[in-house]
Amino acid sequence: RGKTARVINYEEFKKALEELAPKRFKDKSKEEAYEAICQLVAGKEPINVGVTKAKTVGAVERLTDTSKYTGSHKERFDESGKGKGKSGRENIVDTSGYVSAYKNAGTYDAKVKK
Repeated sequence: RGKTARVINYEEFKKALEELAPKRFKDKSKEEAYEAICQLVAGKEPINVGVTKAKTVGAVERLTDTSKYTGSHKERFDESGKGKGKSGRENIVDTSGYVSAYKNAGTYDAKVKK
C-alpha cells in the first residue's frame, strides 16, 4: 500500500497474504503455505487489537459524570449521559417559515394543484 493510504483493496490483501504465508508456515512450500493462510483468514473480519479503553479514574470520572453538570452544560447530554453533538451546543433555528406548533408543515404543494 502507499505510505499515505489507510486502507488496502482486495488485490493488495492477497499480495500481502502471499508474502506472509512462507513466514508463517516455514515447513511448507510457497503454494501450500498460501493455501494454509487462506484457510486461516477465511470467513473472518478484521478486529481492533489493542483499542484504547475509556478510563474512569480520578478527574476523568468526575468530568464524565453528567449528573454533576449545571446550567446550559447539562443540556449537552441526554438521559443516558451520551453527548448530543451539535444540537447540544447550539440553538438550531427553524427557518422553514412555519410556527413551531403547526402540524402540516410542507404540505402546501400537495393541496394546491397547478
